Amino acid sequence: MIITLSNADRAERPALFDQMFQSRAAVFHDRLGWDVTVENGREMDWYDRQADPVYLLAVDDGQRVLGSLRLLATTGPTMLQSEFKHFFDDDVDVAAPTIWECTRFCVPPVADGAAPNVSNVSAELLIGLCELCLNSGIEFILGVYETPMTRLYARIGWCPEKLAQARPEIGDIQAGIWEANPEVLATMRRRLSARIGVRQIVTA
Repeated sequence: MIITLSNADRAERPALFDQMFQSRAAVFHDRLGWDVTVENGREMDWYDRQADPVYLLAVDDGQRVLGSLRLLATTGPTMLQSEFKHFFDDDVDVAAPTIWECTRFCVPPVADGAAPNVSNVSAELLIGLCELCLNSGIEFILGVYETPMTRLYARIGWCPEKLAQARPEIGDIQAGIWEANPEVLATMRRRLSARIGVRQIVTA
């Protein structure tokens, strides 16, 4: 199931936010070794506290967070305009009401060892994201990703158009843009259904 949240929901659904931020700490700090701030076992940054993000969470029937991502309007502050700007020699400062930035895409390890299928959870999140775009007038999603991730995006059925390659000393990282359209959504739904036999995406 896909759940859409904003900071206005923190008081009513604190357990989901806690799980999401704990998962981000486990993935980005503990596993990947990123230079992120972790406090009390939770990874949060300025955008979580001061911006107006939208979060998409993939959860199971027991309300366990299996994956999450964060969206920011490019008409406001984004990571590509600041933290990621120095990654690229090319100008990738894209801003428009119909373009939103996706960051903190996270599919965490599971404490009980019953790890979710990363590809399926990622597909659920991207399907939920494309549905949100089509329902909200968002035409494009902007993001920064490690180049090997393009293989996962290709399997799921929603590949970005490459905008820029990071400088070699930064790593094998790209900036890209995804176009949201009904054809892409249908492809992702079909491919996920073929893998799991039934589609279980519900927007809450």
